[in-house]
Amino acid sequence: MKKLLRKIKNSRKIQAFILTIVLIICAGIFWYIKTSPVMPQLTIYFLNDVKLPGKGQKVLVFSPHPDDETIACGGYIIESVQRGAEVKIVLVTDGNKRSLKDLRYSEFETATSILGVPVNNLIFLNYPDGKLVQQSQTELEKVFQNQIDIHNPDIILYPHPSDTHKDHITISKIVEKILEQSPNKKIAYKYLVHHPLYPHPKKYAPDLYTLMPIRLISFDGGWERLMLSEETKNLKQKALKSYKSQLKNLLLKKLLESSIRENELFAVESLP
Repeated sequence: MKKLLRKIKNSRKIQAFILTIVLIICAGIFWYIKTSPVMPQLTIYFLNDVKLPGKGQKVLVFSPHPDDETIACGGYIIESVQRGAEVKIVLVTDGNKRSLKDLRYSEFETATSILGVPVNNLIFLNYPDGKLVQQSQTELEKVFQNQIDIHNPDIILYPHPSDTHKDHITISKIVEKILEQSPNKKIAYKYLVHHPLYPHPKKYAPDLYTLMPIRLISFDGGWERLMLSEETKNLKQKALKSYKSQLKNLLLKKLLESSIRENELFAVESLP
């Protein structure tokens, strides 16, 4: 009986010890979430690799403004072209907020040519910069649907709904609605450009990994990485330098330079 009681007592001590360890770990996780804006750098090793297209497959990128395509998925575009895929970019707005339409279109054509996309694969929708929310949403949906129908992509890249820019949010909602209603399911990836916690830190840090803000982690769709080779990083940086009009603005300069990292990040769209 004494041996049995001793075993029970020891068992309770072990259980108490394990419970204490679990509570300490949980407290540590809670503290990290409360005090840190993004996932730690080691998280990169636990992310899946994003799917790249094969030879002959089609990629369609919805870019709200001239430069978003390079900031968010310049590396993906470069890698896709090099694998023999056809990449087309739908530039939704004219980038004319500061009367720079012609200049920004020229910069866009230069940057995308560096990424490997020929000018005849660029589609200009010419909507006014910053005013998509004021446009007929029904008309926008028809236009976007038409682009998807015409080009029939295997993979679609478009803005993340948590982006803080109104144009990005508008495009995201409409494309997401189209994808949800479509009988022909596509591989869809969402990218983030404007967010107070993304990229972090907002500075030129090419040796860091781009990781998602903790508050954007969900269970209905994960995040995937695209690791960039030095060659791809250099090409992306060269393309970004084409946007001279944006680099004159200190805040925009930080944003563009912050996109030069060891990887790009995409949220996987979870469709029914």
